[in-house]
Amino acid sequence: MYRLISKYQADKILQMLKGELKEAEGALEGKVDWRPLPEKKESKVYAVDGSQGKARLSGTIIYTVASFAFGNGKSARLVYTNAMTYNHGISDQIIRLQMETLENKLGALVGNEEHMILMDGTLTGSLTRPPVYPESVKGITTLLDTLEKGKPEELIKDFMERLDEHYLDLEKRLAEERGLYSGVILADEVIDEYSEFYKAMEGGEVVNYDGALKRLRDALKAEIPRSEIIKIAEELDEYTERKTLTLEEARNTIHVVLGYLEYLYSLEKLLQRELIYIAKSFYNRKITSKLGIDLLDVPFIDAYLVKTHGEELPGYCVIYDPERAEEKKKIAHRLPRILRKYFPTVQRFIETGVPSAYIRTMKGGIIYLLQSNTSINDELIAKLLWHESNGYIRPLQRAHEGVKIEQKAFRAELEALMNYLKKKDKELRVFIKYGRSPLE
Repeated sequence: MYRLISKYQADKILQMLKGELKEAEGALEGKVDWRPLPEKKESKVYAVDGSQGKARLSGTIIYTVASFAFGNGKSARLVYTNAMTYNHGISDQIIRLQMETLENKLGALVGNEEHMILMDGTLTGSLTRPPVYPESVKGITTLLDTLEKGKPEELIKDFMERLDEHYLDLEKRLAEERGLYSGVILADEVIDEYSEFYKAMEGGEVVNYDGALKRLRDALKAEIPRSEIIKIAEELDEYTERKTLTLEEARNTIHVVLGYLEYLYSLEKLLQRELIYIAKSFYNRKITSKLGIDLLDVPFIDAYLVKTHGEELPGYCVIYDPERAEEKKKIAHRLPRILRKYFPTVQRFIETGVPSAYIRTMKGGIIYLLQSNTSINDELIAKLLWHESNGYIRPLQRAHEGVKIEQKAFRAELEALMNYLKKKDKELRVFIKYGRSPLE
């Protein structure tokens, strides 16, 4: 039997951690506004979580994405299963984007105005979720420039109207049945109805200036002579990528644009609810970066509490409030200019930042990152704590358990699907014969 970690390596790790703690010691006096938890206040919630299952076959990926809501009322579920030709550049991103779209949709539609919506993860993560495109296409503005003037607005407005109708349909269906397994991702259903747009893009030239702009930025930062900068500018064409779109690439481009619009629409709708996002895993330096300490916030808070109170106390501390902050902490991601007027709430939070806090609900328990679309104060915390038990927010646990796509069930469904395809057409074996594993 051999050991993976030697005593030398263990001692080395020990010294590294002791060094980090020693570095923080000088900054442990009165730096954290750790507030006591308020009394619990009765409230109603729905917690929403998402999940995905996927199998890669011979150039094909079959996947299922789902969202599940658990709370003060009937549970609800949205499930979507699809197959696509596997593209290393975008397939995994599209699946994740669709999963989060279903989470947002369910959060926007479940319950009523009395219910707070609890989401797993962070709101900043949802706001920075980048659009995904085929590798040959960069940026929504660039790709829509291949259309005639006015056409991009026509495309966006038409799809937004369809989304309005789509949400009314989902709301009606959810009132009748609590699990929807079809008609939950609109972009995939209507892409062929936008053929006039992607046919108009066929043969168009998409220009990517990223390489050229980087070269010019690097030159300006280096403060080289003006004559050299002019020379570099004249040569920028060599660093500019040009791509003539095929019909398939044009179709994929419009398809992904519709998917991104559907995601943003779902987030805009969700932001109309009273939201609390809760994240268990994060590596923030919001507090320590201000103190010039190379340490993560959570161990610093624990060290502070042990030093000042002798134990890891429950409580919370607000780390950012846009209403009180002198300087707004803008989100790094920017919406394409053409989309900003269609998603004003999303744009507002990108510009102002997101109310954020750390919270521990029991002595010695986990510290969570908490974010909301409203100010984080005793009132909000009190309503959240109504659903806390032994340091955990129970509705989120139940939502996570309810949304799991069980491996055994997915394998059975996948096997049944492959048998059906082979029975219907033996030639389809070439697509479904091979796979790295039956489930990822």
